[in-house]
Amino acid sequence: MKFFMTLLMLLVTPAAVLASGGGHEAAGAVVDFTQSAYGYLGIAMFVLAYCLVPFEEVIHLRKSKPVILAAGVIWVLVALAYASVGDTHTAHEAIKHGLLEYAELFLFLLVAMTYINSLEERGVFQCLRAFLVNRGFSLVKIYWITGVLAFFISPIADNLTTALLMGAVAMAVGGKNKKFVVLACINIVVAANAGGAFSPFGDITTLMVWQKGKITFIEFFDLFIPSAINWLVPAVIMMFAIEKSDAQASNEKATMKYGAVAMMVFFLLTIVTAVSFHNFLHLPPAAGMMLGLGYLGFLSYFVKRHEGRSNKYDPILGSRRYEPFNPMWATEKSNKDISGIMESIDHPAFAIGTDGKVTHWNKPLEELTGVPAEERIGTDRHWSPFWPEKQKILVDMVLERAPEKEFEKNYGSKHHVSEIFESGHEAAHFFPTIGENGATLVMTAAPVRDKSGEVIGAIEIVRDVETFSSEQVQFDLMNRIARAEWDTLLFFYGVILCVGGLSQFGYLSLVSHQMYVQLGPTWANALVGVLSAIVDNIPVMFAVLTMNPEMSHGQWLLVTLTAGVGGSLLSIGSAAGVALMGTARGVYTFGAHLKWTPVIALGYILAILAHLWINSSLMHIMN
Repeated sequence: MKFFMTLLMLLVTPAAVLASGGGHEAAGAVVDFTQSAYGYLGIAMFVLAYCLVPFEEVIHLRKSKPVILAAGVIWVLVALAYASVGDTHTAHEAIKHGLLEYAELFLFLLVAMTYINSLEERGVFQCLRAFLVNRGFSLVKIYWITGVLAFFISPIADNLTTALLMGAVAMAVGGKNKKFVVLACINIVVAANAGGAFSPFGDITTLMVWQKGKITFIEFFDLFIPSAINWLVPAVIMMFAIEKSDAQASNEKATMKYGAVAMMVFFLLTIVTAVSFHNFLHLPPAAGMMLGLGYLGFLSYFVKRHEGRSNKYDPILGSRRYEPFNPMWATEKSNKDISGIMESIDHPAFAIGTDGKVTHWNKPLEELTGVPAEERIGTDRHWSPFWPEKQKILVDMVLERAPEKEFEKNYGSKHHVSEIFESGHEAAHFFPTIGENGATLVMTAAPVRDKSGEVIGAIEIVRDVETFSSEQVQFDLMNRIARAEWDTLLFFYGVILCVGGLSQFGYLSLVSHQMYVQLGPTWANALVGVLSAIVDNIPVMFAVLTMNPEMSHGQWLLVTLTAGVGGSLLSIGSAAGVALMGTARGVYTFGAHLKWTPVIALGYILAILAHLWINSSLMHIMN
């Protein structure tokens, strides 16, 4: 009771004096709340929320949820703190500033994500992947090709998408060669992060630096050589650990859909538009990106005309009208009725009961897998034609109503909720065990219900990617927008407002003094990169931008470099690393990456030294 009474007194008593030395009348003056109960509670809330973020894969709590909650509580404390000294204006203006910064970042990323999703839907990335896996290159060549492409694609696309694409290639050609897959994944992560560091479009941190006006678009290319060194040094050393053998052969096929080439052109035009808005019109780049979304909108209309849907609207944000009891799935409680459904499916398909055992295994699936129905019906071995070891597959997770994160663990970004079947899911994956050279299959699984709505089993339909692409030709712009990484976008909201709130308490000024005055900018900026390997680089960079330390133009380039490439030191230090750990689960792990951390750290140190030497003329030019 004494503790709570003391805490209450601290909350209702002014905890600090106005920095200007004035009284309550001096509303809007800067106040130091670093020693107040408000500040302590704000720090505690942020630490508790952020501690949950690294355990997202374990506790299945999306990272956006705790930071959004923390952001709201922190700003309540900020408002109460300023109100305690008679200031009801500063907190209001400060949070408006934070919301404006988030709005610009949100709109920019939303357009970029929509374009990436649209290019994926049109088959652009699938064609690139098929081209690479069908060439029969040696493992060393694939290692270098995926690394080079990751380095040069990530400045245009984001490093996460680039890593997933190149990682899929490495896993497809590496097959059961786990050592190669590990080395290729590490190389891809380092290359994608390094490539993203010399472009405002390559990473969220570089985008924030560009939008703040610290570095112009052209000046980012001053980081090209240091970024290349950061990737090439560990890449060359790791290459000697790769076996001198050929990659696993494949005849994977993929074709681009109508409008794909025009979409790539419009994406590049959108980037040019955003740069022009910033450099020549002195307008926010986000406004230029939204104009680019308009380009895509008109292109989608011509795609609709080509597909014969010019008289139909795209549903708002990709929404669909689900029929809870689609005739295909609503059945009586008997296997006979499920048999009728199975007979109507021309594609390979199988069904399992509520006990997880196979009840049906149709003829097309026998032909695809080479496994007769009598060997599978009555068993729980429906996974074995697709996976080398027992694990839950799509139909199992659908039957168990597994959380979204469980689907993403197995299928990564190649998974989404079905737009046709209620409670259904769809996923794509390359299976080296299917056919002579492996095959990319698209799986659709949904529960089977009786007429009362009770689940009595689940069915999974399997199609090769070429068949699936020919069936799914419709392009829906609103659906592409709906499939943006909303968890990531909302996570940014929480981060920006949390850091902004802590800044209002005065903590960032305190940290800025300790780092940039006591340590000096060079050591401080090098430390930023190390921190970004442990804590996400987004809050670290946003904190630096909010602190806005007085340092030269060369130092701003340095912190942009370190925040971008520092996450490569650990597999959990970047979105690219976390994504590949999910798709190459059990092979590319935290421990496997950690073994090569000293080599990656060597590249990190040499990249910093290269920047200090090459860009030495900029180290004393004030921004």
